[in-house]
Amino acid sequence: MAGVSAGTGAMGSLIGKLAALLGDEYKLLTGVRKQIEFLERELSSMRTLLDKLAGMGERLDGVAKDWRGKVRDLSYDIEDCIDRFMDRLGDGDAKPNFMKRTARRLRTLWARHDIATQIKELKARVVEESERRNRYRLDESFYAPSTRVVEIDPRITALHGEVRGLVAMDSPTKHVTALLTDDKEMELKVVAIVGSGGLGKTTLAMEVYRRIAGDFHCRASVSVSRTLDLDKLLKDILSQIDEDAYRKCKSECWEIEQLIRKTKLILTGKRYFIVIDDVWNEQDWNLIKATFPDNNNGSRVIATTRITGVAKLCCSNSGGQPYHMPPLDDYDSRRLFFKRIFCSEDSCPADLEEVSARILKKCGGLPLAIITFASLLANKTHTKDEWERLQDSIGTGSSLENDGNLKGMKDILLLSYWDLPHHLKTCLLYLCIYPEDYKIKRKELKWKWIAEGFLAPQWGHMDQVAEDCFNELVNRNLIQPVFKYDGSVRSCRVHDMVFDLIISLSIEENFAAVLNGHVCNSFPRKIRRLSMQSGDKEYKGAAHAITETKLHVRSLTMFRPGKQIPHLVDFHVLRVLDLKSCDWLENKHVRNIGSSRQLRYLRIESRKITELPGEIGKLRHLETLDLRRCSALLRLPSTVVQLLKLVRLFVSFDTVLPAVEFGSMDALEEVDFWNTDDPMRFAEELRHLTKLRKLRHLGHHIVDPIGDFAMREKLLELLVSSVSELAKCNLKYLVTDGKVGQRLFRDLCCTYPYLHDLAIHPHIEMIPKGMTSLRNLVKLDILVEEFDKEGLHVLMDMRSLSHLRLEIRDGMKENLTIGNNGFKVLKVFLFRYRIGYPFKVEPADLLQLTFAPGAVPALQRLDLMLSPMEVTSDFFANLGFQHFSGLAHLRATLWCDGAAPGRVEALESSIEKAIDLYPSCEFQVDRFLEDGMFKDDKQWEEAVAERRKEFEEHRQKLEESREEEMRLATTN
Repeated sequence: MAGVSAGTGAMGSLIGKLAALLGDEYKLLTGVRKQIEFLERELSSMRTLLDKLAGMGERLDGVAKDWRGKVRDLSYDIEDCIDRFMDRLGDGDAKPNFMKRTARRLRTLWARHDIATQIKELKARVVEESERRNRYRLDESFYAPSTRVVEIDPRITALHGEVRGLVAMDSPTKHVTALLTDDKEMELKVVAIVGSGGLGKTTLAMEVYRRIAGDFHCRASVSVSRTLDLDKLLKDILSQIDEDAYRKCKSECWEIEQLIRKTKLILTGKRYFIVIDDVWNEQDWNLIKATFPDNNNGSRVIATTRITGVAKLCCSNSGGQPYHMPPLDDYDSRRLFFKRIFCSEDSCPADLEEVSARILKKCGGLPLAIITFASLLANKTHTKDEWERLQDSIGTGSSLENDGNLKGMKDILLLSYWDLPHHLKTCLLYLCIYPEDYKIKRKELKWKWIAEGFLAPQWGHMDQVAEDCFNELVNRNLIQPVFKYDGSVRSCRVHDMVFDLIISLSIEENFAAVLNGHVCNSFPRKIRRLSMQSGDKEYKGAAHAITETKLHVRSLTMFRPGKQIPHLVDFHVLRVLDLKSCDWLENKHVRNIGSSRQLRYLRIESRKITELPGEIGKLRHLETLDLRRCSALLRLPSTVVQLLKLVRLFVSFDTVLPAVEFGSMDALEEVDFWNTDDPMRFAEELRHLTKLRKLRHLGHHIVDPIGDFAMREKLLELLVSSVSELAKCNLKYLVTDGKVGQRLFRDLCCTYPYLHDLAIHPHIEMIPKGMTSLRNLVKLDILVEEFDKEGLHVLMDMRSLSHLRLEIRDGMKENLTIGNNGFKVLKVFLFRYRIGYPFKVEPADLLQLTFAPGAVPALQRLDLMLSPMEVTSDFFANLGFQHFSGLAHLRATLWCDGAAPGRVEALESSIEKAIDLYPSCEFQVDRFLEDGMFKDDKQWEEAVAERRKEFEEHRQKLEESREEEMRLATTN
């Protein structure tokens, strides 16, 4: 289990720290050792029960919840105390014989800093909770059948009820029905419907079932419990396909094996149709599908699930793809909402239109949410104030808590939450610290999860473990991925209804306190995580509570535009400090940053901070230091090289890195910087990092301050040599400039097997031949001065390349054709062609890029940025659209700055004609810098004529100057 979780607090990491204190490295005083041994023994026992309680969630009674909360709170307090003690000893990772030499110091520390008093008080609390556990017999009573409350499954209505007034179900019903009723496919076919809870999967499945079930000999519809009860599920199926067999199985008490055999025997000779609703995991599906024989009679199965991976498994044997249940669009959302409230789709009073739109936006196309809120409003007075009260409550957690009518929706969403393992519950709850509808950066979220201790190191490399957690939450449809145009996922959002749920759970568990502008009458006695999202007025009201509880705050995140921040003193247990978008921050606000010794993640965004205090070097646990938005910070303090646990270091373009001892930061895995105070020394220091094979992300653009040509060459060669050594080790992501790139890849032997992602900016002269050897490169982002056939062939020979961003600065030397002998796996192609000198280009000089038949067979996304003045109007007609077999997305951006309107319109027209070949392709045409376009073609022609005249005059002057120089040289 992870060190820290919402259910068990810091119990996991605490037990490990207590065990470390009892190890040989720490020779504790006799009295101290006995107290630590007692704490470890008692807390280890408590942890076993705490783990069980955390897994039972909704079935806990009040006594169990209260005990769990107190023990969880106790674990935080004990860990904070132990951390402070270990920190004051001066070395959190004790070395052999360290404590033997510091026994006297240990004794004085224990007494002088009141550690002994604190441990005594904490021990008393442990004894109290242990006695309370025994007094209430929590271990035994928790598992007693009488304590379990059995409630009606909230999915029953959708599974068995006759749904009337369906909206936007006709098209999905026809689609799924068509997948099921193909008479040519006689083998067993499974259609999986996947989507988040409340999206209408069950409703869709049952609508299809009601329409076509009569065409089958046997039919059944069942729902899977979150913890699979295979015996109950098989009996449910049997009761629907053969009542006699079902009565017999009840009277004879059949075992599961008998149930499977009999069900399979009954279905073998018949054409059957089964709906399996809400499959929770792959193991459950493997058990269930074993009951269904493939009798080649055209039998069909629908499986619904909230989890994408499960959906893919369900239909894998049929060779199909899951049907992703779409949310309702704006039009259908309005229809459903008003139909439920007013029994008509167009009867909304004018004064309620605006607030209705806001409520529907928060519902996000989720039918369950729309129906639930509509049903609630139908029974209230139809006034703007009443509706706005409901709208304001969504996103605060109160909408699900304060109204019994919304319990059904909360229960549906809770099914997904309780199915998560402990660490994923915690990772999901952490999203409550972000504002509603906020676009959350994937990497930032991962680094914070790691810093908070939610993930266990023994699970593997921490970044990959965090990546897996992010993907799993996406896979379970609990967070919504935000796609970039190249298809990558850099961010996510949380649906408002899920957001409401996690806010509600966070309040219940005292997981985080959020200042978001809503009325807050009280704050928890101990704030563990604090998110500040509103202005100064609310902060003033909360200032006392924050000051009183700052000794317990582990995470402080700023989102608000106000100009006040808690004084960063005595935040001793702070793990995460994120001062985002705080442009008003000055040096004085961060001068005490070194006092937060437990800090793991630090981000500062301010254009007024000019220096950081030297004591930042005391943050020996710091893993992430992100200063990319501190543009006025000209230099990092030299003490930054003391951050020996630093994994990620990012600074702005203007910030200078210290070169001396940079190579001693042997935990570094990711570095982005532009300049250093000693480029030669820095290039040498990079060599030290190659020995440790940890650095896997390097972004560098060293600004060379040296004027001597020979020294510049020496620096360049040294830098290329160091980067080359890194690339041979573990370097996966490299951002470099054209000078380094030109030399780094000049030889065909530069294989660099680990390199996965490469960006070269500023420009490189030509595509280096050595790039052909980058067999494992997946992504390439390159700005090249001139591009020709040879460069194209080099790129086409890169066999693993799936994402290419190619920008040409000075133009193509010739017409280019992309053939079918390369780019076999290229999925995304972003092509930028804008040379910027239209007055120098004659129509005959305009070049064409063409795709030949069979080219780029895997291409899914094509993104083109072109100047209408640098390509012909029939550029798209000749591009070769007809050869794209899998193109799904096309975006064309026209660079309009300095362009003639007629040329822009002609190019847009050619795009529309070309795209007609792909009616199913999503396409987008944008104008960039449209304000810089000429008013009309005549004005453009006059401007170009004038610029050409100026250019010609300038050229003539240069020639005359050269001739004069030659004449003088000849005369002399």
